[in-house]
Amino acid sequence: MADMTAVHWDPAPCLVPIEPVNVFVLKLGSKEKPRRPMRVCRSFRVGRAHKSTVAAVHAAVAPFDGAKCVTASILNAGKQIRVGFGDGSAFELHGRWLRDSCRDAVVVSQQAGERYLDKIAFSPEGRHSSGEVEELRLCEDGLEVAWKGDPQLGEGMSHFSSGFLRMYAPVAGKVLEGQRHHPRNEDFHWLRGYSGFSRAPAPDLCLKKLWKNQGVTDQFEHRNFHTVRHSDSANLEMMQAVMEHGVVILDNVPHSQDSSILLDFVNHCLGGMQKDPAREEPNWVIQKKAGAVSVSYAQEKRLHNHTDQSVPAHGIPALVLVVNYVEGSGVNTLVDGYAVAEALRERHPQAFQKLTRYGNCQERDFVKSRVDSSQQGTQSMLLATRSPIIQTDAQGNLIRLQFNEVFRTPSTVPYEVFQEWYDAYLLWNEMIHGSEFEVEVPISQGQMLILDNWRVLHGRADRKSSPNRKIMGGTVVREAFHSKAVQLLGGFYPPEET
Repeated sequence: MADMTAVHWDPAPCLVPIEPVNVFVLKLGSKEKPRRPMRVCRSFRVGRAHKSTVAAVHAAVAPFDGAKCVTASILNAGKQIRVGFGDGSAFELHGRWLRDSCRDAVVVSQQAGERYLDKIAFSPEGRHSSGEVEELRLCEDGLEVAWKGDPQLGEGMSHFSSGFLRMYAPVAGKVLEGQRHHPRNEDFHWLRGYSGFSRAPAPDLCLKKLWKNQGVTDQFEHRNFHTVRHSDSANLEMMQAVMEHGVVILDNVPHSQDSSILLDFVNHCLGGMQKDPAREEPNWVIQKKAGAVSVSYAQEKRLHNHTDQSVPAHGIPALVLVVNYVEGSGVNTLVDGYAVAEALRERHPQAFQKLTRYGNCQERDFVKSRVDSSQQGTQSMLLATRSPIIQTDAQGNLIRLQFNEVFRTPSTVPYEVFQEWYDAYLLWNEMIHGSEFEVEVPISQGQMLILDNWRVLHGRADRKSSPNRKIMGGTVVREAFHSKAVQLLGGFYPPEET
């Protein structure tokens, strides 16, 4: 059974001395001067959330302290520079990259976060900066650079913080000495698959714990609502746990008849709830309705396992699903779709190939599908999609699942392969509803269910809901989740181009 004890965090910072340097000047052809150590302490511990706000986290902010520039020299007549850090690493950087990447207050508005177009390294009229370095100055918080005949900056100096340089040098520079990446780079591996960058890696299954039905009363991770809501460290750990295990259940959720508790939690702890395009409220409400024609509202019936937003209104399905039990109780069914997909790949590779190669046709009318809802629709919206149930990258690594039988429309799989595809489809349905993978989870008022919607399929057990069961929920898009995680991590460590 999963440990249901809330995670406790030691708030005391770890103080580690580093060795900065005195200020000195390097001009073209000069030699480095001796350094005198100065005691400074860092206040960040790996695995602990940085105290941060949206305004404080941006592309020039490193998610670590203590990466002090200790050496700097000009190379190749200013076309490159060499910069060394207190951790023993050293890199070579292009002067043009340095000039183009400058994000100090002269080049980038610190209020708007936008580049001043009259201060960037080039102009539409052809007045481009050569990016050649005239002078370097090591200073208390980084490096100052003067440029040769820069048409936009003139004789002004550009400033680069030590953290900025240590963060970008491994991805934009050439390694000369020491360890390539700062140790904090490892703390971002779990988030890489959700950046949305071109050629971003698929979620790393080595960082996830896949599961089947373990035959126990409760096999899932639990966290305390109040601990997560009021602690940045617990908030970050909860987000990581959702991505690692696929499921987190929050206990001791305050009671509220409206959506205020749900929205406050999602907006504060997960980056914000996705706005529905055909409903005034961002969240949905599901409660029993006599004579309901939509299976979602016919709570005495079984609801087959599915992912939310299998017909997405905003491009791709949302990453996270949140369900708050406002009243009553029920039994949800949960399935680790990654575990099923990997088992299918191993046991029936041809079936796996068919479900990753051919699309599953679906259609949703956003008004009709909510005919039994107590909420009012704002506009008509009819969407269709044809995405594979199992989606992979070019190397065959799992990215996400996208599946809901209730919205399926006639298949357009070619005649020659339809029989094989349909056999694979039937096998998939058997596996996601079979006792090997499906887990029944009792949930009741005062609990909130958080799921990785790209991975975990969910449904409702047959005739196990109380008559007064009322749930409210909604989705969090990948961008919102990623943004919140970056804020809690204290910055974004840029990944390397592949």
